[in-house]
Amino acid sequence: MRLKALLTNMGFVLQMAGIFIILPIILSFIFNEMSATIALFLAATAFFALGFLLNALCERKELTYKQSCTLIVLVFILLSIIGAIPYLYINISHGDALQNLTDSVFESASGYTTTGFSVISNLSTIPKSIIFYRALTQFIGGIGIVLVLLAFFYPEAKLTEFSRSMGFSTNQKIKRTFLFILLIYFVYTIVMFILGIISGYRDLVSLVSFIFSALSTGGFSPINDIATVASQFPLNFILILGMILGAANFFVLAGLFKGKFKEFFKSEISAFLGLSIISIIIVILAFKLSLSDAVFHVFSAMSTTGFSYLSVPDFSDGLKLFLVFLMFVGGASFSTAGGIKIYRFLLIFKTIKKAISDDITKQDAPVKLFGKEYTNPELIEAMAIVVLMIIFMFIGTLIVSLYGFHPIDSLFETTSAIATTGLSAGVIGPSLALELKWLFVFLMIVGRVEILAFFIIFSRKREPKIV
Repeated sequence: MRLKALLTNMGFVLQMAGIFIILPIILSFIFNEMSATIALFLAATAFFALGFLLNALCERKELTYKQSCTLIVLVFILLSIIGAIPYLYINISHGDALQNLTDSVFESASGYTTTGFSVISNLSTIPKSIIFYRALTQFIGGIGIVLVLLAFFYPEAKLTEFSRSMGFSTNQKIKRTFLFILLIYFVYTIVMFILGIISGYRDLVSLVSFIFSALSTGGFSPINDIATVASQFPLNFILILGMILGAANFFVLAGLFKGKFKEFFKSEISAFLGLSIISIIIVILAFKLSLSDAVFHVFSAMSTTGFSYLSVPDFSDGLKLFLVFLMFVGGASFSTAGGIKIYRFLLIFKTIKKAISDDITKQDAPVKLFGKEYTNPELIEAMAIVVLMIIFMFIGTLIVSLYGFHPIDSLFETTSAIATTGLSAGVIGPSLALELKWLFVFLMIVGRVEILAFFIIFSRKREPKIV
């Protein structure tokens, strides 16, 4: 593997992360939060210094698929470690050095992977600029880094391998479309911000943080009592809208703005909305939640955002298992959502149907979904990702259960981590054993980078040369 090519690409991403942190640094000056200013400045300096060093020492070359997978995994590890500096500096755990380090990396990884788990016991004690930074990490990990890297750094002809490493597959003009998507999300943020102001919400930092959390399907709440926002109309509507947009396919959203409405009804988002509506009806009838509660929590689980204003630990085991299913399925491909993705969920049934048909007819029947015909290697890849995710869920559930937690709660928490959701059945918290926190950090990163990409970097198979 060409290490220099890998490192210089990584250096560019780290520099971009450092640029993003300038925003909360400015905010810390506005609020005169000196400790936060120092903490954020240290993080930005670390990102810039390491990024420039890697760029200066290494040569810029395109990456193969395996190198791209390695880059994605290492980037999220470094983002989680360096991004922990602000939390580490202000001592979010108020404990010893090891606990503070663990909690800081956990909070950072949870943000950059757009999971939304938190081990901060009281958000009101955290500086506002750090709260904003915390929300911004979700945008960086979910939208910003990917879009900036694809749109500005890679030549159009070389983007295919990199996009594949993130589980993306498209034949569209990637660079131009991503620039357009950046504009779309900027417009979404402004519109949702204006709606929040009109609705009477005056805490601007919290409002922007909520919007970032929703659009990036991250789920970090900037306040302790999320019920004061999430259960009130129209603010709950704003969050639901953000979650749906975040879980939608980037390219389908771009197509809507270009008048391609037929693609919307023949895409994953239509299946996402259809399954969500069915799930809402089931939750209302079977688990007796009100319409507003059912709508909010179904979209929160399936978009893998993780917002909740109800007490999830008090949910029945049946409802917890149903939410596990929704988190496992997740949102659309080419979105910020986690899970196995809608199209893979549907491909499972298509593949089973194909296997039965092929066995009867002795012919190789094609598998088509949303206008695309899938080859057998693509079907095998989809099934492998689903199986690997189930295996990780099982192992994680077993380990967490050994610490005395109920098996269903353990399954719920493990699924929430690897699907990068952040809904919690009460396992995650400041008092959780340190080794379990590191386990969840691992699961969050693996879930964010696409589980197959994690295994590809350890493969000994030779990759084709770049020409």
